[in-house]
Amino acid sequence: MRLPVEWIREYAPVPLSSGEIAERLTMAGLEVESLEETEAGAVLDIKVTPNRGDCLSALGVARELAAACDVPYQGGPDIAPEGADAHGIADRIQVHIEEPDLCARYAARVIEGLRIGVSPDWMQRRLIDAGMRPISNIVDVTNYVMLVTGQPLHAFDLSALHGPRIVVRCARNGESLMTLDGTLRSLTADMLVIADAAEPVAIAGIMGGRATEVTDRTSTALLESANFRWQSVRRTARTLGMNTEASYRFERGVDPEGVAYAADLACQLLAEIGAGTPLPGIVDVYPGRQEIPELSLRSARCAALIGYAPTDEEIVRALSALGYAVHRSEIGVFAVRRPSWRSDVEGEIDVIEDVARVLGYERIPERLPSGATTFGSDTEASRMDARVRRSLIGSGLTEARNHTMLAPDPLDESLSGYDRISVRSALSADLSGLRRSLLPGLYAVLDRNARRGQGPLAFFETGAIFGQDPSGVMIEEAAVAAIICGPLHHRSWVRDAVGKPSFFVGRGIVERLALDLELEFRFEPSSDARFHPGRQARIILDHRPVGIVGELPEEVSQELRTRDRCVVMEIRLTPILDAVTNHTVLYQPPARFPAIARDLAPRVPLDVSYARVHEVVEAHGRHLLEDIRVTDVYTGPPLGEGLKSLTLSLTFRSSERTLTDSEVDDALSDMRQSMVSSFGATFQEA
Repeated sequence: MRLPVEWIREYAPVPLSSGEIAERLTMAGLEVESLEETEAGAVLDIKVTPNRGDCLSALGVARELAAACDVPYQGGPDIAPEGADAHGIADRIQVHIEEPDLCARYAARVIEGLRIGVSPDWMQRRLIDAGMRPISNIVDVTNYVMLVTGQPLHAFDLSALHGPRIVVRCARNGESLMTLDGTLRSLTADMLVIADAAEPVAIAGIMGGRATEVTDRTSTALLESANFRWQSVRRTARTLGMNTEASYRFERGVDPEGVAYAADLACQLLAEIGAGTPLPGIVDVYPGRQEIPELSLRSARCAALIGYAPTDEEIVRALSALGYAVHRSEIGVFAVRRPSWRSDVEGEIDVIEDVARVLGYERIPERLPSGATTFGSDTEASRMDARVRRSLIGSGLTEARNHTMLAPDPLDESLSGYDRISVRSALSADLSGLRRSLLPGLYAVLDRNARRGQGPLAFFETGAIFGQDPSGVMIEEAAVAAIICGPLHHRSWVRDAVGKPSFFVGRGIVERLALDLELEFRFEPSSDARFHPGRQARIILDHRPVGIVGELPEEVSQELRTRDRCVVMEIRLTPILDAVTNHTVLYQPPARFPAIARDLAPRVPLDVSYARVHEVVEAHGRHLLEDIRVTDVYTGPPLGEGLKSLTLSLTFRSSERTLTDSEVDDALSDMRQSMVSSFGATFQEA
């Protein structure tokens, strides 16, 4: 916000140079970003924080400067008494507020005999120095008063209204308004508008309509001064893509008690420059008047937070200079009531901050920090994340990083099966949804690299995913996902780039991850529509599903412009954190006794999964089975139709003694009998 220094001095006569004023305001919390010398004098460019809407005016900045420099604050321009009957205006205009929650106060005045022309040179100069373009006397007066008080104003052509009635209401579906900038705006039911008896004539707190614009032909104007809820103005401005001087101030908070004063000051200026004759009186509807509660300020608490003990007189002086009402309620405790323009003050800590600002941050003594310190360390979650990343990098995958907020899925959602959680106030289409899975981001990485002929195409990512519980509460979880397409390494003279990815490659990487995390995953058949039927499995930990591994359907791989099968896996890390954290590693000495290796070759129906065979073998291993490996799977002649032959390599070993052949034979016999009875397996006679 730009403000001429001489304008500030009118209300805060401080004996300081422009540079000293800039320094003092910065130390008081209003950062002066630049100091520019113009023909009319020095102009400050002040950065105002979003919670200090009261400082978006000359009076607000002057109040802060006067308090910081301990000089009397002059206040705003005096309003001369009208000296006439103030009841006649009620016959000229009526105001009705249908949405008191969104409009706390609405005041209207009427100006007759308008003479539209240029504003005085002194007013134009100040507007230009403040970064605003002079337009006409009535528009310049409303802008000038806004810069003085922080209260936006708007003037309507009274004769262009449908009847002498202003209604503050929400727009109706299907309504639209041509605004002053010549754009037709479509309105929705959550947008607050100013309407006459027939239709909207302005978007509340943002911009007026062209149909009721004050022109050279306007003879009577209605001057609006109102207080709108900042959330409503902000939401509407973002939806419509509009940012005006009025909306900028309403979004940061405008003093409801200054509504009538701003309207009266504008009318007085219009009369002084000969632009019109204001009718005596004002229509002031104030349904949102609220009692400002008292807060307690403890001297001891103030001293503890500031770092030194200000005197009671200093506390009273500092707060009184800022407009607080202060009185002692008991020893060491003050009862304070914030001014109406400081809606950002909500508790004792806010009051203490104001005391520190006015007395000067430079008074805070310099001390070396003291107290107990602790050594920093990673959390259990970050340590597990590092272990996961090391494992997958060791398996030949490349780490990728994507934003947690995604653009629409690079694949059609009907193909990928992953939808996003839409963000209500997205900044752009690229950041318009929270991800429920890491895989869509990896699909985009794979697609981008495949288009450019890069390889090997094997990526993984760890990060947050989001969801909702049955009650609708948002949930954030850590997860890891990977996608593999093609060989895991480049071809070279010492090795071929062999091994097209398959379900078993993905499963092997998951098993390697489980080994590195010192966990034991199980795999169960899955029928997830997002993956190839028969080439997928759920990942189970302690009887709970924590993830999935499988091949993508052929149509999805084609959409990703890849020639090879695509294998993906995704595991939720949050559910397994406790298992990793509480896992105790027990030392196991090397085996002292020899192992016995045997093969088992069952012939089973094609629809019998290996998981069922594995369960039977494991269940009848008599606690002697050390390892199970599938060494071959065969289908075709001479096997009958609908059959497959599995070759299992089994390793038996005891930690207590040397096993005998008869013990192993008995275990194998149990396995054969169970397979025969469970799913009709057959075995070739020796």
